[in-house]
Amino acid sequence: MDTIKFFRDFLLHEKRYSVHTADSYCLDIELMQRYFSELDLDITELDKDDLKDYLGAIYTEVKASSLRRKIVAIRQFYLLLHKRKIIEDNPALTLTGPKKDEVLPRALRREEMAKLIEYNYPQNLKGLRDRAIIEMLYSSGVRVGELVSIKIKDLDFKEKTVYILGKGKKARLLPVTSQALDSIENYLLKRPGGKEKESIVFCNLKGEALTERGVQYIIDNLAKNCGIYRKVTPHMLRHSFATHFLENGMNLRYIQSLLGHSNLSTTEIYTHLSIEELTKVYRKAHPGSKK
Repeated sequence: MDTIKFFRDFLLHEKRYSVHTADSYCLDIELMQRYFSELDLDITELDKDDLKDYLGAIYTEVKASSLRRKIVAIRQFYLLLHKRKIIEDNPALTLTGPKKDEVLPRALRREEMAKLIEYNYPQNLKGLRDRAIIEMLYSSGVRVGELVSIKIKDLDFKEKTVYILGKGKKARLLPVTSQALDSIENYLLKRPGGKEKESIVFCNLKGEALTERGVQYIIDNLAKNCGIYRKVTPHMLRHSFATHFLENGMNLRYIQSLLGHSNLSTTEIYTHLSIEELTKVYRKAHPGSKK
């Protein structure tokens, strides 16, 4: 099915939009489709993190007013696909745009990231867990949905890697800093249940698996405690991870591999990147990696 033509017909005949508006919305979707086609992703298979990645990639290139229109187009597009049962879940359901004269949040500045890393976390269960969450997000660049799904068995403390099963059941093996793994180990030693292989790593204080919203709440409070006077989200730590790597000279192809934008085993651009080579470059470029 040509989903964009389907969308245009919907805008013209059901929503009664003008031809100009319908064409503008469809062009926005076409541009998004081109972006994701280069990453070997179909726009009917995206999740909310993919959409956030896309908006983060284009926000410096367009005016706030254009960005707001693009977000409206994306929301309308996925609302239609969901209503017509073309997709099972609507990835744009909670997608919001910038207010007037505002842009989407950038990556954290290095000094802001340092505040989160160097904060004097309490040495209790909550403090150890919160430090481990911040370290893991910034060390690996994982999506928050991937973070809350990590099990003990996914961590290799000897090889300093974490196994991530991402969207579409695509797996990737990521290097992790010693600092992050030390923080996770300290947390696991403190929490009830210890290191049972099948248990989820990050739990709330009741021992239940943390939710994405729970992680957002933790980071929001930590940012305030650290003196960061803007809203900080888990996704901003993912952007910080990528941005700081770029600033340190890492090739964009390696960063795309780490972020999981395409599967290492099936995407041609990454077929020559072994986990050993990826780990070597990672160790050299990551600000928090120990020698």
